[in-house]
Amino acid sequence: MRDIIIGILLAAGASACFNLATVVQAGETRKVKTQGAANLGLLRQLVRRKRWLAGVGVQALAIPLQLAALTIAPLAVVQPADATGLIVLLIAGQKMLGEKVGWHEVVSVAAIFLGVVGVALSGPEHSPENSGAISLLLVLAPLALIALVPYFLRRRLASVVMVLAAGTAFALTAFLMKIVADSLVANAWIALLLWGAVAGLFAILGLNSEQVALQIRTVARVAPIIFVIELALPIALGSIVGGESLPSDPAMAALLIGSLLVTVAGAFALMRSGPVNAVLEAEQAAEAEPAG
Repeated sequence: MRDIIIGILLAAGASACFNLATVVQAGETRKVKTQGAANLGLLRQLVRRKRWLAGVGVQALAIPLQLAALTIAPLAVVQPADATGLIVLLIAGQKMLGEKVGWHEVVSVAAIFLGVVGVALSGPEHSPENSGAISLLLVLAPLALIALVPYFLRRRLASVVMVLAAGTAFALTAFLMKIVADSLVANAWIALLLWGAVAGLFAILGLNSEQVALQIRTVARVAPIIFVIELALPIALGSIVGGESLPSDPAMAALLIGSLLVTVAGAFALMRSGPVNAVLEAEQAAEAEPAG
C-alpha cells in the first residue's frame, strides 16, 4: 500500500504539471494562423513562442514523475490518480479570478478522491511485466491508426476528429509510458530507448492534434473530452497491455469498476465547472491579441 500511495502522489504531481501547461499554451495557440489542417506546421510556429515553450518545459517535468509512478504502481491506479491534478485549475480559478467554489465543484473533487481511493483499495497489483506481442499489437495498433487518421488524410477535418485523435494519441502514450517504465525496471535499455522514441512521437502527434483542435474549438470543449479519453482508455485496456489482471473477487472487481466510473465522471464534471472554465477562458482572451 505504501508504493500505491507514493505512486498516486507522483501521478498527481505529473497531472498538475500537464494541466498548468495546458493553460499556458492555450492562448498562444490562438495567436498563430493556420488552415486548421493536421500537419506539423503549427508546431513549427509555436516553438518560436517563448510562452508556449515554457508550457512544454512544465510538461517535461511531468515525464519523470509519471515514469516513477508507473515503476511502483499499476497503470489502473496511476491513470485515475492523474485526475487529482485538476484541482490545481480549481484553486487557480478561485484564487486568481475570484470564482466561487460551489457544491458542483465540491462534489466533483469528492468523487475524484473517492474514486482514486476505491481504485487503490481494489486495483490490481503492480506488475513489471507486459503482455505478449500479440496482445500489445491488438491494443496498440488500432489506437495508433486512430491517432494517425488526420495525418493520413492531411486535410481540414471536423474538430471532433482532431479531439478524438488527440485523446487517443495521449492514451497510447500512457500505454507506452508503462512499457518504458517496465523496461527501466528491467534495465532493458534498448527497449527503453525504442519504446521511449515511439512514446515521444505519439506525444508530439497528440500535442499537435490538440493544438489544432484548440484553434477550432474553445478549451472547454476540447480539454474535458481529451482528458476523459486519455484517462479511460488505459484503464479499460490496461489489463491487456500491462499484465495486471483484474481482481478475481467479484466484490473487489465491482468496487474497481465503480471507482473508475466515479473518477472519470468527477474529472469530466470538474473540467466543465465554473472556476476551472474561468481559468481556461481567461487564456482565450489572448485570442484578441495580434498574431506574433
